[in-house]
Amino acid sequence: MWLMEPSTPPPLKADVAPRIYVLDGYLPSRQWPEIESAWQAVLANCESISRWSDPAATPRTLALEHWLCDQLGWQAVALDGLSCWQLDAHESDRTRLTDPAWATPQGLLLTPCHFYVRLDHVGVSSLKDRDLNQLEANALLASLNNDLASWSTWFGSNITLVSLDPMHWLLSTDTGKLDLQGCALAMAEGLNVEQYLAQGSAAKIWRRVLNEIQMIWYEHPVNAARAQEGLLPVNALWLGGALRPGPQIVKRRFRLKGQKDYVKGLERYTHKSEDQQPCELVIMSLEADQLRPEIVHHGLQTLQSAISTAPAEQAFELLVCSDHAWEHYRVVSDQRALKKARLHHRLMRWLGGK
Repeated sequence: MWLMEPSTPPPLKADVAPRIYVLDGYLPSRQWPEIESAWQAVLANCESISRWSDPAATPRTLALEHWLCDQLGWQAVALDGLSCWQLDAHESDRTRLTDPAWATPQGLLLTPCHFYVRLDHVGVSSLKDRDLNQLEANALLASLNNDLASWSTWFGSNITLVSLDPMHWLLSTDTGKLDLQGCALAMAEGLNVEQYLAQGSAAKIWRRVLNEIQMIWYEHPVNAARAQEGLLPVNALWLGGALRPGPQIVKRRFRLKGQKDYVKGLERYTHKSEDQQPCELVIMSLEADQLRPEIVHHGLQTLQSAISTAPAEQAFELLVCSDHAWEHYRVVSDQRALKKARLHHRLMRWLGGK
């Protein structure tokens, strides 16, 4: 359900950037009685801008991904692929966007993972017990080299696989972007993968490749060694987002701060332009095992303190989200509310005097 923006925010001083706080993973705690008063204190001066929940039975973008794409003017897509950008962490990379070779990066993120079989479905799990090291990743990658030519024939384009680091692999072609749309591994983990596997005109070919990978890695020495340690075998590559998830034209600019893997990559597309003032985007994330009253309460207190000590002319927004829902607010501080009331009072006096 969408709630339209109720009013237009007042103009800001050019030197005060709007700030947006994102409470990612906090939304389920809205119903907890232990911190009801803390939530009320935060939302008491908030005006709802919009709200979203995916009506699909199996949403393919996380709520934060959907909101970011909506703000940027992009089609809603998985942003996992942007995490590849942070592996080349030179500040000068940002200027490389003026170079055509860097302005249109192509490729899809692949993450080594484990597929398992149950009576009624096939599921996927990340390698949380222990990630691959570089030697293991190199050995697994080398075992696929002899089949790349066959796979290229299936796709009708020469494909390459590279390991950017042990858990970030890149699939690319020599003819441009493959018609494959993935989603975040976090969305599919523990569920039936049928609804979360890559979609697009090349989806059937990708499934065929997955079957080949499973057979090649079934008795691979890396997996034999993992089995001896009681670890999950690596038998698949999860296809996540693209390195270039949207158009180059960005509707809204951000200066980002957060721990999400794709945040540094997102900066390549949202850096400041001369005609757009960037918003400060602060992402405060909680994992599922961190969603506890004391941690949520601390986060809300931190947010309250930041808002109360900010300049009166600075605009604030708040996004509260979980995996599959978000709520977007405009924050109105006591000072701004008082100024608005005084302005309204003066206007009424002026009208009455006439």
